[in-house]
Amino acid sequence: MGIHQIDPALRWPYGFETEDDEEGQEAGADEDWGIDQEKRGRKRKRPRSAKRPRAATPSSASSSGPLASWNAVPKRPRSSAAKQGDTPRAGAVVVPSETEAAAAEEEEGTASSGGAGRKKAGWSCHQCHTAKRQMVECERCREEIYCTFCVKKRYPKLSVAEVRAECPCCRGICSCKRCSAKVKQSEPKSPALRICNSSRSAKKKKKADPSGVESTSVCNGVAPTEANDYSSLISSNGINNPSVKSDKIDTLDVRAQEESKIKHARYLLHYLMPCLTELNKDQMAERETEARNLGLKLSQMNVEQADCRNDERVFCDNCRTSIFDLHRSCPNCSYELCIACCKELREEDLQGGTCREELVSYPNRGFDYMHGGDPLPELINCEETDLSSCQPKSKKWVASRGIIRCPPTELGGCGEHVLKLRQIFPKDWLNKLEINASWLNKKLEPSNIVSGECPKCTKNENSRYAATRENSTDNYIYCPKSDNGEADDLKHFQSHWVKGEPVIVQGVLQKMPDLSWEPPHMWSEVHGSSTSSDMKNVKAIDCLSCCEVEICTQDFFNGYYEGRMYENQWPEMLKLKDWPTSNHFEELLPSHGVKYIDSLPFQPYTNLKSGSLSVSALLPDDILKIDMGPKSYIAYGCTQELGRGDSVTKLHCDISDAVNVLMHTAKVAPSEEQQDAIKNLKARHEAQDEKDCCGNFAINGNDKCHKSCVGANHASSLNYIDDEEGGALWDIFRREDAEKLKIYLHKHSKEFRHIYCSPVEKIFNPVHDETFYLTEEHKRKLKEEHGIEPWTFVQKLGEAVFIPAGCPHQVRNLKSCTKIAIDFVSPENVKECLKLTQEFRKLPKNHRAKEDKLEVKKMIIYAVDHAVKILKEHCSRTRLIDIVYSRSCGRRRK
Repeated sequence: MGIHQIDPALRWPYGFETEDDEEGQEAGADEDWGIDQEKRGRKRKRPRSAKRPRAATPSSASSSGPLASWNAVPKRPRSSAAKQGDTPRAGAVVVPSETEAAAAEEEEGTASSGGAGRKKAGWSCHQCHTAKRQMVECERCREEIYCTFCVKKRYPKLSVAEVRAECPCCRGICSCKRCSAKVKQSEPKSPALRICNSSRSAKKKKKADPSGVESTSVCNGVAPTEANDYSSLISSNGINNPSVKSDKIDTLDVRAQEESKIKHARYLLHYLMPCLTELNKDQMAERETEARNLGLKLSQMNVEQADCRNDERVFCDNCRTSIFDLHRSCPNCSYELCIACCKELREEDLQGGTCREELVSYPNRGFDYMHGGDPLPELINCEETDLSSCQPKSKKWVASRGIIRCPPTELGGCGEHVLKLRQIFPKDWLNKLEINASWLNKKLEPSNIVSGECPKCTKNENSRYAATRENSTDNYIYCPKSDNGEADDLKHFQSHWVKGEPVIVQGVLQKMPDLSWEPPHMWSEVHGSSTSSDMKNVKAIDCLSCCEVEICTQDFFNGYYEGRMYENQWPEMLKLKDWPTSNHFEELLPSHGVKYIDSLPFQPYTNLKSGSLSVSALLPDDILKIDMGPKSYIAYGCTQELGRGDSVTKLHCDISDAVNVLMHTAKVAPSEEQQDAIKNLKARHEAQDEKDCCGNFAINGNDKCHKSCVGANHASSLNYIDDEEGGALWDIFRREDAEKLKIYLHKHSKEFRHIYCSPVEKIFNPVHDETFYLTEEHKRKLKEEHGIEPWTFVQKLGEAVFIPAGCPHQVRNLKSCTKIAIDFVSPENVKECLKLTQEFRKLPKNHRAKEDKLEVKKMIIYAVDHAVKILKEHCSRTRLIDIVYSRSCGRRRK
């Protein structure tokens, strides 16, 4: 892009080789060691780099394994009297007494004194562990020191004077890995537990006196004798005691949360019960078929238990669908087949994969071809590779009288044994679960099921105009604000969500003011000051060729702010996808991950750990879970629609629900010279499109093919330039329009380009292939031919976009963007997830969307079980209250 001056503060500030690297690495190692020791229950008071006197450790250190330091129940701290005669255990750090520490400080000359710009020997910044910068010491704790660079970069809302008065650590907003790990370990997972703990905070535990004598408890600064009188005062007039008030408030909060939990459990059953009934129906049909083949009654048949652990996944070897319970397995080669494939085999209509692979070739015709020129000489007469290969036609796999044998070796099996029926859950467990769930669902039918139109979301501040469909009530998108200090309107959200409509929430970023979402900062948080070759380079996707390229990390982030271009001045669009590559975003970016999850709106759906309406969050702890996020998407962007090489996420359909938040943007404007070059190159692209679409025949101006090609990728973009806060252009289609969209893409597939800017050659499922991006002109023609259009809107900085499962969508970045997204499964869209799972299983084996990574059937079962347990407990408690009440009424009558 056009090279122009930018604020130096936005440039890549983290060099790979600095004078502080060695010291930073040593301190970073100390920090990691300290965090590890905290997890094990043994925390070192000072990092190794600090010069402190070390106490002697016993020579006879007993070795202990990793489990030796872990306890299910935390042990109480022993009093100092009990510790006097003890010998320190192996690996423990003996902390010197106060007099020894003071003497050591006096000898080393490290007596603390406040003030910025003062370097202390052996002391380093609490945040970055650098000791060669100006330092600010906290006058409150007299322990923590921050460098001025970290104060300005990490805590922009705090001045140096404010940090000197009270450091981020004392304020509880420190974002370093050590402090984030402490918060994560100490914080209860359940909100109810967190409230209960806060209600007990007024009660002080007994503390051991330094002399070894246990001191008597002091209640709010009152002596023990006075405390008894004070407690009697509380019992007589407790309303004047603030602690009693807080306890009452906490009790009300706990009751409200219990009621909310019960309400959500009833809501779950309402939507999940039909799915569980359908799953059990399919399994019962397979059991009846097996009983007929064996000549037994259904009650006499005994299905063998499968050897499957909770921490492993089982997939069908034919269609790659996850297996949650009943399936068939070969006793010889362990080939496993799902019951859906079994049914199709008996009907001689095997669709799930059919054991084939499809190969599509997109040859590299050269750089000049991608910009409207001729292909390389050796590829002018090149024929495309056979698009369908690895299709075994010589062997046919069929069922004989309902009995299914293991497929031949050409199809992945051994061809020798009959596939035996196996089950993963205990016998009749699913049937009993369905009976209990059905009874509870009828008895406790929820009253909060929403349906119908929403009159509130028409031309008001909580809606956004996104479509121009005629005779339609869904042209507006629900767009509430998240920063107004009020609770989320969950019922209003559900009224739109249940109809498969997207939702936009404004102001989410305002809930995270203390964190920096600058891409270089996030990269530095993950990789620190590492100078390894792996960290100096990064792998990105080139949007023009759709291929992976390797680029210097510093060059990539400089291009994020300043832009990059090819030799012919065409904008070079690069993007990082699913970074960090690890499945543990919260471990690599702990402060960012935790704060992001807690700041998302509609927490019952979006909290990946404790969301009571998130079906994916209700899996037991011992079950292997898939990675639902958070995931980051960092990409360049351009306001003008280029037609080729745009920074886009092509049309696709997610198997689960998702929420995507725009965290950071950077505008890059092309120069006038570059704009002229872009205009000239677009004319070359247009001529090439006509040639490739219509062949080498003479082109008539009235030719239908000519009209469809001209302007297909070069229509004038809508005016998004004036929107300073806008970052990404979204197009989300309705589920009911997906079939018409597929028809249009099949018809016009040759007008689209994919890898190396080659025309699309093969279509399996145009919505799942992720090979199409509809330009403004294509969207116009789609409405003319089929009368459908998407919701089209610009995502602004700090906005969260909720995308329902099953809605085809595409995104184009108008600026350089950093987005963070998570996936979740809502009860309203579980049926759509099942439908998509069936579509995915019919794709070729090597298709990008083939494998069933979600395992939604397993999620449904465990979510129903979770809801049944909650409602059973509620019914038992209610019945007990009724019994006690009736008995008390009987005594009163007597």
